[in-house]
Amino acid sequence: MKTSEHVEYLLRQGKKPEELVDLGFPKSVVTRVRRRLREEKAVQQAKAPKDGGGAKSLSESSVVSVEGVAAMQQELVSLESNLRELQKRIETLETSFGDTVARLDGTPALGLRHHFKCDCGASGLVALYIRCTKCGKESWWGWSPKE
Repeated sequence: MKTSEHVEYLLRQGKKPEELVDLGFPKSVVTRVRRRLREEKAVQQAKAPKDGGGAKSLSESSVVSVEGVAAMQQELVSLESNLRELQKRIETLETSFGDTVARLDGTPALGLRHHFKCDCGASGLVALYIRCTKCGKESWWGWSPKE
């Protein structure tokens, strides 16, 4: 345990700073830790509500608690509704995606650009010689190296 931690522990136990110095703790450490503890206490007191009457009565805290629970229940219902809506959208997307994949599976050379690797070391640089099946016009279609 560090000296400052030990001093803090003893101060919190009610030991007086003079006693700690008499026990052999450095006065500068005792002073620094004591000052920090006082500052923390002041901050805590500043944050504490100043309602003048102390704690709320049991009935007041129960009302707040019941209102808080009701608000949480409404939020939960809203979240559940949003979750159901999201699940429906996911199902629609999955169905649509499955249909799209099924249609693409029949496409010639599907994924060729991503899977093609030439003996020369080129990857994805591939083109197909294609022909329009209506008019018979032929051309190249694919990916060429950038020049």
